[in-house]
Amino acid sequence: MSSYKKVCLSCKTEYDSQDDSCPRDGGQLVPVANDPLIGTTFADKYQILKVLGSGGMSVIYQARHKYMERICAVKLLHPFLVADASMFQRFQYEAKAASNLDHPNVVRVHDFGITDDGRAYLVMDYLSGEDLSSILERDVILPEDKAREIFRQACMGLDHAHSKGVIHRDLKPSNLFLEPQSDGSIIVKLVDFGIAKINLPGEIESGQNLTRTGEVFGSPLYMSPEQCAGLSLDARSDIYSLGCLMYEVVAGKTPLIGSTAFDTMQMHLKTKPAKPTEVSPRISLSPHTEAVIMQCLAKRPADRFSSVADLYEAFFQEKLPKTGLVSAGSGLQLQLKTGGEVGADQSKGSTGLSKATDGKASSSKENFLHHLSRTSIARSLADPQKRPGAITAILLATILGGALIYLYFGWQGPSTDRGTFFNRNRFLFVVSFADYLKDSGNFDQAEQLYNYTLEISKSFDDRHAHEANALRAKLNLYEKSHNTAGTEKTLAQLNGVLMKRLLEDYASAMGELDRIDTASRKLNSQDGGNTVLTKQLDADLTAVIQGIIELGRRLAANQDIDRQIKLLTRACTLYNRFAASDDPQLARLKMELAICHWQRDEVETVGPLLKESLQIMKRASDNHKPGLRPLDLAEAWLRLGQFDRDRSLFADAEKELDTAISLTESYEKREPRANDTRELKEIGKGRRMLTEVLNAKADLEGQQKNLKEAELLRERAAKIKQLPTEDPLVSTQ
Repeated sequence: MSSYKKVCLSCKTEYDSQDDSCPRDGGQLVPVANDPLIGTTFADKYQILKVLGSGGMSVIYQARHKYMERICAVKLLHPFLVADASMFQRFQYEAKAASNLDHPNVVRVHDFGITDDGRAYLVMDYLSGEDLSSILERDVILPEDKAREIFRQACMGLDHAHSKGVIHRDLKPSNLFLEPQSDGSIIVKLVDFGIAKINLPGEIESGQNLTRTGEVFGSPLYMSPEQCAGLSLDARSDIYSLGCLMYEVVAGKTPLIGSTAFDTMQMHLKTKPAKPTEVSPRISLSPHTEAVIMQCLAKRPADRFSSVADLYEAFFQEKLPKTGLVSAGSGLQLQLKTGGEVGADQSKGSTGLSKATDGKASSSKENFLHHLSRTSIARSLADPQKRPGAITAILLATILGGALIYLYFGWQGPSTDRGTFFNRNRFLFVVSFADYLKDSGNFDQAEQLYNYTLEISKSFDDRHAHEANALRAKLNLYEKSHNTAGTEKTLAQLNGVLMKRLLEDYASAMGELDRIDTASRKLNSQDGGNTVLTKQLDADLTAVIQGIIELGRRLAANQDIDRQIKLLTRACTLYNRFAASDDPQLARLKMELAICHWQRDEVETVGPLLKESLQIMKRASDNHKPGLRPLDLAEAWLRLGQFDRDRSLFADAEKELDTAISLTESYEKREPRANDTRELKEIGKGRRMLTEVLNAKADLEGQQKNLKEAELLRERAAKIKQLPTEDPLVSTQ
């Protein structure tokens, strides 16, 4: 995956996501083009070269050791997860699990640490080749002799892990990496110990909170029955997952697959899979290999092989070698795609069941698309000259009657979202088929179809929503195919589309303010005015203020501070006509405008606006004004304190920051009521604000040379940062 990310305008958290809103606070996510680490030296010794992959927990970079000139892979825990104790501990456990292992068939971890700015990282072997999932997407089934050699090496690596007390818990094709050697042979590497369980003497209790019974981790297609049930696991669980993997390699499909991830897990618990030769009668598979695979898939752990060593002996009719000096790559010859590379962590999912990390299964859709890809219609879709006619033929078959045909092809939809049903369904159909081609590795054909969706998107008058979705899908294709030039070009196009929408929103907001202003002046010119209409205009303006603030933040994220100031100044001036002297929304508007001028170093405007905002907040608090949020007053004191600190008005700043601390420190020890999501979010916001206030006060003390007091404040802020700031059901997964 490339460096394409999104950042939340409210909390500034970065995500690898196609969503438009922040999962933490609902703020808008906007694209960020460049990864700031590329080209820098990390942890004083690793020169970051490029991004290799990214997932929900971490991002992986190709790097060069500054002194040893060795290429390696650096895996960084996402910054927003460092404060999550369970995520950080799980990251440590991955490092511990892999660092205990030293075997040719297991990826090696060389280093683990935390930088001065709090970035947790581990350094692994840099592998060049292909993962087994990619090979299966291309070849579907491997000959038995080649499959046996892959299984042999996988058993050797897995047995070594088990001998060190490490249960992998996520064996699947994408976690077996095939690395070509100089002699033409291939070594199989076991990778990604991100959810491994460590059973070492004296260590069981220490990891209990991370891998306790009742938690379910893994990929549903390959999970053992006891893993699906959330029971305690041992080596026999990995043997079951290895059996699922072996089954897929020789049969071309996984042993069990339901319509959803939950259904698949239920099948692992209750359904006996058919033999590989029954589901794929044309394959050439020896009865011995089939019998070994089926014993691995026994529902009861006691009916499987008791260890990987026993499995190896039954499979290969010899004792499993225990030394790490065995030539693990001997005998395996496969044609691998060049250019594949990994840092021992794959962000894509397994084959057969959903490629995404949400684990959703769709066997009927997969079979339909698989069949569809081999039809004449599919070939027409790949031909730019025949494509429109092929799609039209498919959709025409679903339309009945003249009236329905008009409704489907002619009706343009509501005025706020113009576009026919035909074009809507055509867009969805082409995107779905392009997604299937992308996931199957047919990148060129997928690219042609995504380009066609961009043409279709021009038929909509939906403020470029379909166009943005088509570009996001195309961007995902380029990330998956490692097409850097395509990624950069498409990201620029997407930013351009989002900027168009932003400017349209800006014009709409200014138009609404002009309408209210004109109507207000007209009423004021009348004798006595009109109380009812005045109240209506007040209500109209009140309803759009928060949206105007959010729009201003979007403009700021696009470096358009001029329009942001113009918009907020217009809204502030107009709202002053209607708002009471204790209106919290007026205070928030003035504070937002003050921050804009602060970014422009227009300090003569900042101070008065912040003081006005604070005075309004104080009156609203004294009058128990509806609409005043619990932390509004604390934020007003904080912003004024930060401003006075930066102006070296230390006495005023100290009083203001101390007041902000007194208003927020109760959140440090406050515990939410059970299942109260709203209070949980409020506590998280309070703790984040308290952390900011303490750091601001620490900086103030540092400027006054009170170094001991500054250090104590920073230590307190660091401890609060480790406390939960959101729903633990979300943060611990």
